[in-house]
Amino acid sequence: MVMSKFNLIISIEVAENKGEDANLAEDFGQTFLMGVFDGLGGRSAGYDGKTGGKIASTEASQITKKFFKQRYGQITPENVIELQKEICQSLKNLVDKNMSRTSSRLKGSLIEHKLCTTIALVSILKQQGQEKIVEANLAWMGDSRIYFLSPSKGLQQLTKDDLVTSKNALEMLRQDPPMSQYLTADIDPKWQIHFQHYKIQETGCFLACTDGCFQYFHAPWEFEKLLLETLSKSQGDKVDSIDWKELINQTYTDIKQDDISLIIYPVGFANPKHLRNTYQERLKFLEHNFISPNNNYDELQNMWEKYRINYESYFPLIQNTQSSLQPIHNRPIITHPSLTPDHTSITLTPASTFQSLNLLFTDKAANRAEEIRKLLDEANSCYRKFQFKEAEDLYNKVLEIDRHQSDPKYMLGLIYNQEALHETKYSEKIKLLDKASSLLVEGIEGIVGEEDKLIETYKILGFIYYQLSKWDRSVEYYVKCFKHNKTPEKFENWEEDLDAFVKSLNLSSMNASSRYEASNIIIQFCHHLINTSSYEKNASFYYFIAVLQETRQELDSAWRNINKAIEICNRSSGIKYENVQKTRQKYQEIQNKLSHRRY
Repeated sequence: MVMSKFNLIISIEVAENKGEDANLAEDFGQTFLMGVFDGLGGRSAGYDGKTGGKIASTEASQITKKFFKQRYGQITPENVIELQKEICQSLKNLVDKNMSRTSSRLKGSLIEHKLCTTIALVSILKQQGQEKIVEANLAWMGDSRIYFLSPSKGLQQLTKDDLVTSKNALEMLRQDPPMSQYLTADIDPKWQIHFQHYKIQETGCFLACTDGCFQYFHAPWEFEKLLLETLSKSQGDKVDSIDWKELINQTYTDIKQDDISLIIYPVGFANPKHLRNTYQERLKFLEHNFISPNNNYDELQNMWEKYRINYESYFPLIQNTQSSLQPIHNRPIITHPSLTPDHTSITLTPASTFQSLNLLFTDKAANRAEEIRKLLDEANSCYRKFQFKEAEDLYNKVLEIDRHQSDPKYMLGLIYNQEALHETKYSEKIKLLDKASSLLVEGIEGIVGEEDKLIETYKILGFIYYQLSKWDRSVEYYVKCFKHNKTPEKFENWEEDLDAFVKSLNLSSMNASSRYEASNIIIQFCHHLINTSSYEKNASFYYFIAVLQETRQELDSAWRNINKAIEICNRSSGIKYENVQKTRQKYQEIQNKLSHRRY
């Protein structure tokens, strides 16, 4: 068992209310997405009392959060291109709206750009089965970083800074070369967010951080020491009681020279005590072997040469961002079998033109779309022939290619609902209904705009949740169905659904106001059906109106409607016997309540 929903977010401003960093940390169920954004060079180029850097980092963070919410936190090579387009277009819109007449007073390399920010994201696939295998997808641009903190190898940088002049981590502490690319309102067409995939075979912690976290130490290992020393001193053996975050905050508050944004996400640990104990040997190793010398650069350099072996062990997998203009079509997927843990990566770099990248992923997306289309056509054909098992296998193949596809989820929901109708074993029936409801809810976005299909799906979900005894959910979806259905005459067998709704409403935990509103929608719906249905069917609709009015203590109105239902039952011979008996019973109950009220 591993810790769930445990992450630390440290956010410190170097000057109160003048910070230019932003961050995000979102749990999407199967994935955890976290990232940081460092607003650049905008202290004199903003509006509404905010610096350009603050505006840029905040906007980029908000766009990213919304973007990945629709993709369940999954970072892919294709969607990093789309993300960049959305962020930069949004920044451009802000400039056009608020800064069109503002002359730039920026200095240095940012002089021709407005609203600039870095980005560093990592999407971590939660562990399934094998606890010590972690998969992560990264996306970044600029000099904010993603790290992996290994209990055996220490701090390992998973990204490469985008710099005009390449510098290693030690050199970066003494020099500050300009960045070669970053997100901005008027981005260079050749600039591109990087993508990287890693498969790591050990427990550890992922870090996302802006340069304020690591840029002001004497040596790169001092950042790792800060993390491990505060972890070692931390108290609390439960997720909600560990004070590691408070200790990190306190330490940075004393030494800060820039805004600090740091997110830590541990993977593979049972609890904070396990996390703390796992790093004890690594901390002892650092304390004995990496004591930063005073004013002795040669000795510092020697220590760095030892430390960088593990610190830069992922670097061979990341292509040089300033390398040749070789089209990315010709670049192989990089594998590095000699390194442990195992990694596989493909990197998008600004060395390739934006057009080349678009062509690559357009081709790839087109091939994948064609494969999905063929599988869906075959699956739909099987479904129409009632070959549900074959259709189920094909729909699942589509989801293996792209788990965000709505159509196969929707169709699988229908299949599992059909299977549940014929399942005689109660426990298996409930499992099928659970699967059906989850998939239909996920897949429903794919049929938005198809009004009849949407109404039918709401109707199905209402009855599924009724069978699962999830009364509030049943009422929720029945209300959606009844409220939005303008042509109920197209559908059949409303009596069963109205009965399920009434029972769910009576058993729900809704307050009186919500109950009244829900019942009112159904009463209006029944009146519509009375005006469009055959005479015999109207008996049922008057019956349900009376039942709902009775629950609202509107006995006089309920009495009038149950009388209309009885009148139709007495005149017609085509009404089912059980419906006639049910109507007569309700007639007697309402009559008795009225009699008691009079006395």
